[in-house]
Amino acid sequence: MVLYPLSADKNSSARLTIGSKDPISAWEAVDRKQKQNAEEWWLIAQPDHAALAGDIAANLQSPFIPKLDAQVLRAISLHDSGWARFDGGERGTGRDLEVSLCDPKIDENGRPLSFLEISLQDFLQAWTESIERAEEAVPMGAAMVSEHFSRLAESRLRTHSDAQEDTRKLQEFVDCEKRRQNHLLMQHDGSPDELGKLTDVLQFCDLLSLYLCCGAQENVEFPQNFTGHAIRLLRENEMCRLDPPVLGDGVSLGVTARRYPLCGAIEITTLPFLLS
Repeated sequence: MVLYPLSADKNSSARLTIGSKDPISAWEAVDRKQKQNAEEWWLIAQPDHAALAGDIAANLQSPFIPKLDAQVLRAISLHDSGWARFDGGERGTGRDLEVSLCDPKIDENGRPLSFLEISLQDFLQAWTESIERAEEAVPMGAAMVSEHFSRLAESRLRTHSDAQEDTRKLQEFVDCEKRRQNHLLMQHDGSPDELGKLTDVLQFCDLLSLYLCCGAQENVEFPQNFTGHAIRLLRENEMCRLDPPVLGDGVSLGVTARRYPLCGAIEITTLPFLLS
């Protein structure tokens, strides 16, 4: 789940930086919101967050960002589809929304766990199933999704924070996905350079979607670099302005969320976002 905390704890350190003019790392902003104490949350299923990332990608208009075809856009929209077994979600499947909702995993205090707190065994399963679903739908796009998760696994390996057995599993995952990528690139006449650039786009859209879904308010900078251009997001009240502009004249998007904990009936809404 992506957590959007409501009724924030007054002592939360995350409140101290809201409104700061100097951009911070977009990942730092997301991480703070996932750790922030609250009394209530909006919960966003990972597959629905991924669908929002696909909507962002579909609206990209910039000379320094690669052109994206329908298969790439589909792969970005599906890149977290393997999380459905844990989160539910999956916009556009035609299933009734209530049927596809899953109870969130919680800690001993009843606090929902974010996607950053899920066990290694579970997130490796979600990553693998996401790649496999993408491969079924858009084979070449699966190489991009595979590279996305390989990068995340390699980043975690560099922290040396896991026990020996978990480190072995992460390395096995990376090795397996490198073989998959090589096979897919050979089958579809793709190049590692093209794969790297498209994965950069996926990861930018993924992180922008996470920033929006978690309710962060800070000005942020994204780590991806497109031909020398780093992208910043600057808050102007409810408007999120990207600098340099990469969304043309701007766009209005939304994501499905549900309130937690329940107070009677399930409360579902669409969180709106304005970007320029």
